[in-house]
Amino acid sequence: MIPLSQTSILTAGCVGRIWYPVGEVAVSLGGVQSVRWRKPRWVPTAKSRLFTIPKRPVVPEEEAREIQRLYNNYRNNLRAVRRHLREEYLRTSATSEVALQQAAEEEAEHQRLMEYNRLENERIAALREIRIKKELEDDLARVAASKQKLAEQAAINQETALRIITETQELVKTFIKREDLEKAIEHAIANPVDYNSAIDQEGYIYRGRNTKVQDIPEEDREQLARASQ
Repeated sequence: MIPLSQTSILTAGCVGRIWYPVGEVAVSLGGVQSVRWRKPRWVPTAKSRLFTIPKRPVVPEEEAREIQRLYNNYRNNLRAVRRHLREEYLRTSATSEVALQQAAEEEAEHQRLMEYNRLENERIAALREIRIKKELEDDLARVAASKQKLAEQAAINQETALRIITETQELVKTFIKREDLEKAIEHAIANPVDYNSAIDQEGYIYRGRNTKVQDIPEEDREQLARASQ
């Protein structure tokens, strides 16, 4: 016997009681949840249905032919779709002819680009060699010009130094020696030098504080050099 348990169901505020042969299985009927009871696996077939043979449905001949026709159409269509998908897969797969041809084209394109890259590298290397050679020549020319300029400047400096030495030697000859100091003092006292001078409108220079114009003949007068001269 199947044990029965009493279950209360709350429906729209009303409580109803039904009998379900649910055994020991707990059933939760909250809200609108519905539970369909199924017979457990270990329960055998009911005695009332133990030797019952279900009646085979009778299908009319026309309906059977129509069903067979629809099934044949379905089978042919599905077979065509499968064949189409298989051919498409073989055509686009990694081992297909199209894929192999595409891979060969990509490899050829890669080799062409590699060759172009090699030629471009050679061209750039040749241009680089020409540029480096020109830069080296420019550097050598600049160094030579710098050396020449330094040599010319050294020669000018040497000439200047020799000129200064010569002038200094000539100036040293005018120095008063210690033993001639008294004579030089007596000569300076006896021959005073007046550094005062005057210039008239014609540009004649009259040296000395007490020099008068009428005392110097016109042919002996010293005239200031003009700027145009």
